[in-house]
Amino acid sequence: MSGGSESDGETDPATGETSDGLPDVPEDPEAAVEADEHALALSDLQYPEFTFEEGSVDDDGGFDLAADLDRGEMQELLGDLAGGLVSHDVGVEGPDGRVTLGVAPEGAEMRFSPDEDHTGEFEVTVRLRAKAMTVADPDDPKVGARGGKGFVPVEMLTGDADPADFRCYNWIDDPTDE
Repeated sequence: MSGGSESDGETDPATGETSDGLPDVPEDPEAAVEADEHALALSDLQYPEFTFEEGSVDDDGGFDLAADLDRGEMQELLGDLAGGLVSHDVGVEGPDGRVTLGVAPEGAEMRFSPDEDHTGEFEVTVRLRAKAMTVADPDDPKVGARGGKGFVPVEMLTGDADPADFRCYNWIDDPTDE
């Protein structure tokens, strides 16, 4: 097979469909991503998952989870969170549920109240705006990037909506709906 196309049929420039029904794959997928101002470079896509042994995940995706971390674990958590912020996507799992969130930055706060020995807790709070995209039991198969494959809404394949209407999982109305 020559070039980068998965299809040997001709591509209709208006629809992007090929005459043989196979998807048209760009010769340079990274260049195609760079041409889309909303898309991230493939090297920037990160899908961190945070797993906690303490706490719970509600059926609607709400959660209250906690972990004691050593220095290395804290560094890893903060690095992973930064990667999730770049990709706008974070996975969180507790003993009884898993939630995938679309995230965006909101703000940060820092507090330190030392005692008479000038020692105390240095508290850092990072606030992210989030939308639950999937809610599942921990033993359910993972979907999307965490399942090793992307996924596309059926409406994107069968309808005539603009692809921008399907960005950042905005097409998910109820993440608890199976």
